[in-house]
Amino acid sequence: MKKFNFQTFMVFFILSATVALAYQIPYLRYTFYDQFAAAYQFSNTQIGLLASALTFTNTICYPIGGFVADKFSTKTLICITLAAFAVLTAIFALTTNFIVLIIVHILYGFFGIATLWSAYLNGIRNLADKDNQSKIFGSSEATRGIIQTIMGFAFLGILGVMASDAAGIKAVLLFGSGACAVFFVLALIFLPKTEIKAETLDSAENSGKKYSLMEVLKNKGVWVTIFVIMFAYISWTVSNGYLTTYTVQVLNISPATASALGIVRSYIIVLLAGFIGGFVLDKFTYKGKGFLVFFIAIIAAIIGVMFTSTAVPLCIALTLVIAFLANIMKSTYWSIMDQAGVPLGMTAIATGIISFIAFIPDFLVGPVCGKWLDDAAAAGNVAAGFDKIFILLIVSSAIGIVSAILLTKRTKKLESQQKKSEAAD
Repeated sequence: MKKFNFQTFMVFFILSATVALAYQIPYLRYTFYDQFAAAYQFSNTQIGLLASALTFTNTICYPIGGFVADKFSTKTLICITLAAFAVLTAIFALTTNFIVLIIVHILYGFFGIATLWSAYLNGIRNLADKDNQSKIFGSSEATRGIIQTIMGFAFLGILGVMASDAAGIKAVLLFGSGACAVFFVLALIFLPKTEIKAETLDSAENSGKKYSLMEVLKNKGVWVTIFVIMFAYISWTVSNGYLTTYTVQVLNISPATASALGIVRSYIIVLLAGFIGGFVLDKFTYKGKGFLVFFIAIIAAIIGVMFTSTAVPLCIALTLVIAFLANIMKSTYWSIMDQAGVPLGMTAIATGIISFIAFIPDFLVGPVCGKWLDDAAAAGNVAAGFDKIFILLIVSSAIGIVSAILLTKRTKKLESQQKKSEAAD
């Protein structure tokens, strides 16, 4: 890995913090749902519309972000993002007009993806050589988790000392706006005008090359990356969304205990998975083999959950194992691009295309799983609905195994081609 001097560390920290803030502040309504609803006097439908405005904009901006990150420097895009979030969050705090807040959430979606996401991935990837990609991405994910945890407890403390929900949410948002402004100043000072690049053969020969959309779409490594990320993401989003409520509705533990487990799953496990997962995956010569192990382990753990519902402590432990494995994959799946054969110079535009396609299940999985649970609850057997969700996870992980095998074969083929090329020279 490129030596982490102070400047390199600050680049890493600012990039990680920017993503942490950008993907926490617009979603505060989930963490503080009741306080948010009371503060703004919004109905559940109105809150849902705010969420839809954000997620729809996110989706259509993924490919835009790839092209933007290919044209502008990381410093320019990070500064634009932080400035935009500081202003938008201040507006969020100072108005209760629903139409204005719809516009704010649309702009959150635009600046959170179009000017940030691919720029962040490109910047982080450039900080490490090909042998340390999992460490750098895993460490960034863990750092994001630490920052969001600190911010989350700060928000909770602010709400606790304010006289009303309205005053509390306003203060929380102004605090968030101030945090964005602080990191904007840090970005202006510490982010270099040109990228800090790991000293690798690929960066020397290819990082400056510009790639067309057709070159990205024709690159087999892009599609292998898409499928690995897609099925790893399904494992993460489904387990993250339904394991906590499974412990309440099927295992019959108290909501308070489930919430405590949710905190462990959302914070502690995320931190551990980020730091540990990055180092573990980099120990595999072929990252595809690492993901093969993770997908197989998740299938085994899910089967274990399905057959241990009467042994509650063991079943709960297995749900935490699933969360740990899923978070390892989520924190490291962007590190496979090098072994998949995605050139460093293609990172910006490729990550936009990969994200746009790989995260499509985000739209489909929620409604499908929700219907399964509603239908099962109406039939008086909610456990049957969760069983369908677990079967979905098993099938998804099985396809993930195939994608991991394809990644391994792709890496070996590229190595073989490189050896032949070196022999010819």
